[in-house]
Amino acid sequence: MFQVSGESIDTIALNASLENHGAGALVVFEGRVRKQNDGRRVDRLEYELFEELCVAEGERILDEARALFPILEVTAIHRYGLLELGDVAVWVGVLSAHRGAAYQASRFIIDSIKARCPIWKKEYYVDGPTEWVGCPTCESHAVSYDKVFSRQQRLIGNGGQKSLADSRVLIVGAGGLGCPAAQQLTAAGVGYLRLCDGDKLDASNLHRQTLYSYHDVGSYKAVLAKRRLEDLHPFTKIDAITQDFTPRNADSLLEDIDLVLDCTDNFAAKYLINDRCVAEGIPFVQASIFQNEAQLFSYRPKESACFRCTRPLQPPADCVESCTDAGVLGAGTSIVGSWQAMEAIRVILNQKSVAATSTIHFDLENADNFAVKRTIDPHCPACGPIPQDFIYETPELVEEGEADYATLKAMNAVWVDIREINESDLALDDAIRLPLSSLDRSFFTRTHAPIVVYCAKGHRSRALLKELRAKGLAHVMALKGGLAQVKADGHKHRH
Repeated sequence: MFQVSGESIDTIALNASLENHGAGALVVFEGRVRKQNDGRRVDRLEYELFEELCVAEGERILDEARALFPILEVTAIHRYGLLELGDVAVWVGVLSAHRGAAYQASRFIIDSIKARCPIWKKEYYVDGPTEWVGCPTCESHAVSYDKVFSRQQRLIGNGGQKSLADSRVLIVGAGGLGCPAAQQLTAAGVGYLRLCDGDKLDASNLHRQTLYSYHDVGSYKAVLAKRRLEDLHPFTKIDAITQDFTPRNADSLLEDIDLVLDCTDNFAAKYLINDRCVAEGIPFVQASIFQNEAQLFSYRPKESACFRCTRPLQPPADCVESCTDAGVLGAGTSIVGSWQAMEAIRVILNQKSVAATSTIHFDLENADNFAVKRTIDPHCPACGPIPQDFIYETPELVEEGEADYATLKAMNAVWVDIREINESDLALDDAIRLPLSSLDRSFFTRTHAPIVVYCAKGHRSRALLKELRAKGLAHVMALKGGLAQVKADGHKHRH
């Protein structure tokens, strides 16, 4: 419950009102009137607020806290009117099973109230004058859009600044690359930013993900980044998506987006972003970093080679070590993420760029870089004239690449029956018969479309799958349990 009051806050009654026998922690924050601010002696304070809007926004903040943190009860109240020294101006109480969640929720709530609720504070000083504090409409605190971007507009012009303000950007990954990229784009005045990251902050992230602090550990990165960026740059509208970019939500995340920044650290996400952006005609900027080496390129529809033009098949997930295993310097990710933002600005402003036609390779150790030309593949399975369907890792697919019939049937795949000729009691419609004893493995390299192999009970298809996956053929899947499981599940088939 969020309240505003013109009377003194009864902290004893508020403490007593928060009672839940499932709670192991009660964290209370009291904001009080102090006698000094910025070296000046304060006599008293006065708060003014827009009550209806303030209460509505306060309730939204509490709802967000309930969604973000495992808390049991929460109450917040803010004073208005004249307050004397020592009076409680704002009170927040949070109940949770454990203290960590209560601390985090309390901080989130008070920071959000300060940033978002329409509350204005006037300080009365002992030496006579009064002053509204932090009021953006007051002359002494006025920060105009043109003033903020005046130095930038001298370079890109008013038209360029308007293009940035009108742009809508999706950043996938709020980590080592996403943090500097997001900060630079909001600082440049991008009008809308959608931050997508399903991870929560770990202490090991802090040396390179500089939007966050150690107080934030355990919270969703996307939410933390949104809060920090809104404090730094109020002219950008930001949405936080606490999900990973997946085949299920890709279309909704790309809706109304003009440009995508791929700041992810795995091949599965990079191929998915490439394929969906190519299909939707959305430009994107991809970057990656490994220790002291990094790569960057941008894709512009009908002008650039896409990721699959040069790497048509997705490599195995473990072919390259992650930052967790190989290590990375925070200064390196900051350089590459900022360069990624620079390339994004060039795309938005429709400026020519080497990264649109080449992949830029960075040698961070020796402060060197070079460009390798990218050529559009006329037969590319993603951006070519006949785009193909691809298999992606989804929750329905087991780690080894097997899945049940219903899941695989929805993929519009090529089905291959690897049973021997004398096994003919049951078959699936439209399947290709390629007996395992005489199977030419090169068949699986002739297409990038999804391929499902199956046998009688799933044993032979699993062995074949393991063999093909070891060769990097990630588009091959296997029917879990074979035809016997299809029959047991009651799916339609032919004899």
